[in-house]
This record gives sequence, C-alpha cells and structure tokens, in this order.
Amino acid sequence: MSDFSPTPRLCKVLFGRASHCAYPECEEVLIEEHREQISVNVEIAHIRAEKPGGARYDPAFEGKRGNAEDNLLLLCTKHHKWVDDFEDDYPAEELLAWKAEQVAQGRRGGLTENQVEQIFLAFTTPRAEVEVVGIIRARGENVVSKIENLKSLKLLSDRMEEQFLGVRVSNVGALGFGVDGVGLEIDIDGPGPMVYLFPAEHILHRPLRRLEPQANSVWLANPLSVGTGIRLEGIPKGYVPLRFRAFADLGSGSRTLGAWVSAVHLPIWEAHVTQKWLDDFAVLGRRARDQMGGGAR
Repeated sequence: MSDFSPTPRLCKVLFGRASHCAYPECEEVLIEEHREQISVNVEIAHIRAEKPGGARYDPAFEGKRGNAEDNLLLLCTKHHKWVDDFEDDYPAEELLAWKAEQVAQGRRGGLTENQVEQIFLAFTTPRAEVEVVGIIRARGENVVSKIENLKSLKLLSDRMEEQFLGVRVSNVGALGFGVDGVGLEIDIDGPGPMVYLFPAEHILHRPLRRLEPQANSVWLANPLSVGTGIRLEGIPKGYVPLRFRAFADLGSGSRTLGAWVSAVHLPIWEAHVTQKWLDDFAVLGRRARDQMGGGAR
C-alpha cells in the first residue's frame, strides 16, 4: 500500500505538460473544469513501486526516488488498475515509453496557481459519499438497494432470507482513505440526534476498512437493534424519529454526512406506519413532552 502524497510543485510538473491519460489511445482528459471547480479524472501511477510487494518493484526506486517525477505517470482509474494488476504484461520499460509520450503531449496555456491548488487538494483530501441503503439476503447473497425502495424490492425467483439496514461509503476522490466507523444520526425531534454505530464487522459481511479511489463498501446492521434503541431511548420520553442519515468517520479525522431520509423508510415499523401516521405520532410526542415539562424544540 502506497503512502505517496504529492506536493503542489509535483502536481504542477505532472499536470502542466500533459493533456490526457498515458495509456495508448486513451483519450481520458486529466482534468475538467466546471462552475469554477476542477475534477481530476486520473490517478498518479508508479512506474516502479516505491515499496516491496508493489507492481514492478525495484529496490533502486524504493522510497524517495520511487516518488520522484520521472517514476510517475498519469493514468485513468481503469488503466491504472490494469497496469498494476497485470504487471508482467506491462513492464517498466513500456511504461517509461508512455511517460515520454505523455510529457510530449503538452498543455496549451499551462496551469494557473488556482488549478494547481485544486489538483493538489484532490490528491491530499479524502472525498467520500455516504448513503443509507437497504439489503435483502437471498441464497447467501446480499442485494443492495436504495433504502426508499427496500419495502417494495422483490426477487423474482428467490425467497428473502433476511433484511438489513446498511451504510454504503464510496471513495469519489483521487486519494485512498481508511474508514474508522460508520453509523446513523436519527433526528428524534429533540435537542440532538440519536446516534447508532454499526458493528465493525457483521456476521454475514466484513466491509473493506480502506477504500482506494472508485471503491465502495457496505456496513450491515440488524434493523431490530436500531429499532430497540429508538423504542427504549426515544419514544418513552416523547421523542419520535423524523428523519435519519448515514455518516462515516474517515481515517483523516473527518466525518462525512449523507443526505437526510424520512424516518418512515426505517425498516423497523409495522406495515400500517405511513408518513402521516409518523407525523401525527410526532405531534403527540411533543405534547407528551410538554406535559412532562420537557418543552418542545
């Protein structure tokens, strides 16, 4: 696993004289500008790995020399995976030829300092997307869907064995990152959200704890565990869940939050529970808190 982190100067050199992916005939552009933002479409690949166990490892290029500009080239995600997964088919000599051709591509007008800064941030700042999902298990396989579709999800030929609540974390940036934990924030119409932490590993699934660019992983939880917490900690005190969202704590120390989803989609309710029923129940909860002297939000 590489711990390589480019400097602004290195980003300026690599991106400032190339226009597209180094793989022959690949036209994937390096960066795209939109609404004053920059999206980086490629990854920084090592011609010779800087650590033992990496693709095309050469002891002479271990450490600092392996992270030097002349040992790096820019490849789109697909072709980066190809050359590292099948290193014998992509020897260093061939990649060095690609490097020479990429340097010769040229970039009209060069890069502005703002462009360099955004490229640098793309390779040094984790970017994750987090969402709540629903999972049904059939024939030993997990079928993942949007949480809003879980109740209506039907399998044509298989009987559902179990149903789970899930959090999916996707790496949408150019930097790999670790995931320290995931969970749910549940808005219970109170002074703060109720927090449910997912187990690090589920008996039926062991999620990836490190996500490389373009990878994703799903954490599972038993809906009964989530429902028990709400019934024991919230509802007896007049707090009714209104909405919920996923979160992920990344190895960088940051927390990424997903979008809010109506609590009616929590797979903990009986069949008669509708949005109107839940809204009316929340009103009754506020009244109960007022009578107990808890006040309303």
